[in-house]
Amino acid sequence: MKRVLMLLAASSTLAFQANADWFIRGTHNSWAADQMADISNNTMLADDVEFTSAGEIKFDRFGDWSENYGTGGQGGGNISVSAGTWDIEFYTDTKGWAILPSSTHGGSTGGGTGYHLRGTPNGWAEGTLLTQVGTTSDYEICIEFNGGDASGGPRFKIDKNGGWGSDAFPSADVSVAQGFAHIVVDSSNDSIKSVSDGLGANCSPVTATNDFRNRTMYFVFLDRFANGDTSNDNGNNASATSSVGGSGNLDEWKKYWGGDIQGLIDKLDYLQNLGITAIWVTPLNDNVDNSGTAGAYHGYWGRDFYEVDEHLGSWALVDQLDAEMEARGMKLVLDFAPNHSSQNDKYEYGAVYKEGVFQADEANSTWFHQNGAIADCYDSDPSTTCGNEWSDPWAYRNKTLFNLTDFNHGVNSNSVSDTYLIEAAKKWLAHGVDAFRIDAIKHIEPNFINRFTAEMRAVNPDVYIFGEWMDAGASDANSMAFLSEGRGSELLDFNLRDNIENVIADNISMIDLNAHIESRAGAMGNREDWQPIFLDNHDATRTSVYLQTNGVVNKGRQGKGFAKAFAEARQNLGMALVMTLPGIPTIYYGTEQNSTWFTANGDGEVGHDPYNREQMPSFSETSAAFTMIKSLADLRISSAAIATGSYQQKWLNADILVFERKEGTDTVVVAMNKGAAATISVSSLGLADGTYTSLTGGDVVSVTGGQASLSLDQNEVIVLH
Repeated sequence: MKRVLMLLAASSTLAFQANADWFIRGTHNSWAADQMADISNNTMLADDVEFTSAGEIKFDRFGDWSENYGTGGQGGGNISVSAGTWDIEFYTDTKGWAILPSSTHGGSTGGGTGYHLRGTPNGWAEGTLLTQVGTTSDYEICIEFNGGDASGGPRFKIDKNGGWGSDAFPSADVSVAQGFAHIVVDSSNDSIKSVSDGLGANCSPVTATNDFRNRTMYFVFLDRFANGDTSNDNGNNASATSSVGGSGNLDEWKKYWGGDIQGLIDKLDYLQNLGITAIWVTPLNDNVDNSGTAGAYHGYWGRDFYEVDEHLGSWALVDQLDAEMEARGMKLVLDFAPNHSSQNDKYEYGAVYKEGVFQADEANSTWFHQNGAIADCYDSDPSTTCGNEWSDPWAYRNKTLFNLTDFNHGVNSNSVSDTYLIEAAKKWLAHGVDAFRIDAIKHIEPNFINRFTAEMRAVNPDVYIFGEWMDAGASDANSMAFLSEGRGSELLDFNLRDNIENVIADNISMIDLNAHIESRAGAMGNREDWQPIFLDNHDATRTSVYLQTNGVVNKGRQGKGFAKAFAEARQNLGMALVMTLPGIPTIYYGTEQNSTWFTANGDGEVGHDPYNREQMPSFSETSAAFTMIKSLADLRISSAAIATGSYQQKWLNADILVFERKEGTDTVVVAMNKGAAATISVSSLGLADGTYTSLTGGDVVSVTGGQASLSLDQNEVIVLH
């Protein structure tokens, strides 16, 4: 059997005993110390280690954590382990390890015998062994089927004991869909027991890396997602919590509804099944209490940046969330708002605290700016406005954003408020936060962003940081200037969002969209794949509402009035773009359910703030949007082309866009049509000759000499890998 090892450099200054006691610790044993067996040749063994779900391990020399090994050597990171039962070896000379089928050290598949999978993934060769499931008669494997061969599509057979004897089964090849498959064989009667999606709860053959580009992010508006603990609903001000939620009037929509950290923990399996590998949560820090009947349910009225808001949970729950997410290979992204505290004209007047101790409020000019609000013309007359201040860097960085008390950031060094905010962020890092989304980054002194990002990376070099710059993107010069200055933060791509929404709304053509996509690399200094890309968020009417309503939505736009089914198909087409274009896809909660709310707010805007922050409508895992997003999120994990590859348009007209993503030998082709059904011939593709099954819908496409015929219905997306 071929053994694949991950080798670590051994220190030349230390002498190790081959027969010293070694222990394995991990999520499978709640990080307890289980002694490994010395099987000679500098090899320690943990036999038949069962992981009921994907988890992590480390190796502990003395059982007291004083000398432990993981990824990166001594004291390194946790080692990922897929679900299953494994024989785990540790090599005391090299400090490497191997995670092997449980039958390697005994059982029917030891010594090259057992059940071999032969098929298109391995060129029909022997040596790809199935693993026994515990002590049952079942054997399983997770394996990716990237395509077929000259004789047909993705398929396999099971060869018992190798050698292609008469015991191979079944008699005919088993055809499967393209992608990962979880295959189970029953050894009691030598039959195929099941073939299912390999990225489900039973089997996780691949994991995302620290590089966020192969992750899919999910933006959770925490108060509106799931209520896991009703005892914290009222917080410190019961009048700011609604008892009727979405069935109430506008005032009730501006209160807390009960969503919390425990609710998110309870729904992690749902998000894992969706293919989510990073979760962005609205701010978790303590928000104002004395707000009358209004609630800081959104998290952007910060009070104590060093404490967890009582409506959401506690530090212990943050730690539990981190542990539960790490066990699923997920990263925690914290929304952090260092531009402002709370209102300067009511409630707590911008007061900030540090672990309960008062620091300052809006009257303190050392902590906060005293320059009035952006566009207020330095007077108190609401009828006079200076709209040009929204594009004046001094104004939008040194005046308040509406009436939110504006932190006074230092230009050349940290101000007192800078130190407060940076040290608070470090506390969140210590509790498991892996990334930050910086709220209102446009309105913050840019040199502070340099210092903030440098301080965070001094703690965690892999921390991912991105900011909200309204209307940022390739068409916005100020935001692109900020990005080119290398301040350590990426930017949410609002321009791309607008172009995607406009193309699915029939406001622009695919030709226009492609031109914008192709402009991104130059505008972003070839960092377009590092920018978060999205369709819906909490500051705009949901696309599903805009496409269906006949009313006016945010920014004075007239709704399109599409039928529900047509609008949902168009929104799904838009999300397919988000999932496959260069950038880090970000899904706003409920988009996978095509969530809608058609009430007009106080400004007459249908489905806009707060009506784009509705209760999570469903946790169904069968909607068309859920299924498509899951398939493409799984693809992003395994495909370098989707994560980091180039973009090249391959076929284009007003309604149809075909593009290719390519990284090395890995190629993905995406085709979509918003017009009438059409069949097109596309050439010069990077896909190898063979038969491919679309990851979205199941179309079967043959590629010969880089050419393929694609039949696209209206609003159909084809993805070939």
